[in-house]
Amino acid sequence: MIKCIAIDDQENSINGLKKYISETPSLDLIASYTDPLLALKEIPKRPLVDAIFIDINMPNLSGLELAKVIRGKTKKLIFTTSHQEYAFEAFEAEADAYLLKPYSYGKFLLTINRLFNEVSEEPVNKAIEKKEEYFLVKNKEEEHKTVLVRYDEIVAFESFHNYVKIHTIKKTIIAYLSLKDVREQLDLDGQFIQLHRGYIIAVGHIQHIESNKITLSNKISFNVGDIYQTEFREFLSDKIITSNRKK
Repeated sequence: MIKCIAIDDQENSINGLKKYISETPSLDLIASYTDPLLALKEIPKRPLVDAIFIDINMPNLSGLELAKVIRGKTKKLIFTTSHQEYAFEAFEAEADAYLLKPYSYGKFLLTINRLFNEVSEEPVNKAIEKKEEYFLVKNKEEEHKTVLVRYDEIVAFESFHNYVKIHTIKKTIIAYLSLKDVREQLDLDGQFIQLHRGYIIAVGHIQHIESNKITLSNKISFNVGDIYQTEFREFLSDKIITSNRKK
């Protein structure tokens, strides 16, 4: 059983967590707190647990402050909050996941499955799983000749007036397409992500992330768009690796 603790000053949020945990056979809620000061007093005395769900915006003591004290008492720290602006502070506090309220049971369960590897892996048909390696497109820069573009060479798709710039590691191709065409017609699943209205980027070519600013390997940089904040948080939550050791 995965032993859990829930901390949230809102009674309805605690009740929601209790419901989700009770509906998940592998989870066991051993304690819950609506008073962060009481949690601060009691949790350091408790044995190590598997997961702590903790709200961020609480009176007297914020979840970020409390997490610094109790981080060593749990294998996984999961922030739950209705404030999206705390995402980076949460990861700096060595959080393993970030659930934005209101979150569904499906999102809750996906997070648990990811953190504790609870999803059973069924045998897959490799032929079905095989992804396309390239596509063909007419390049305006080469008198509209049809050129081959390999997925593994793409850095980003950039919206450019009535065209799309396809930035690759070798050259930039300008095609009479929209980003909507790119999303609907190309095999982008798992390899690319859209975090700005003007860009679809190759995840493998992210050079670094600083706050909301993303810089790619070809030095293109942009700030994550407001409407893509949820996707951005989920991407960070899914991919970032943190240590369970105390600093």
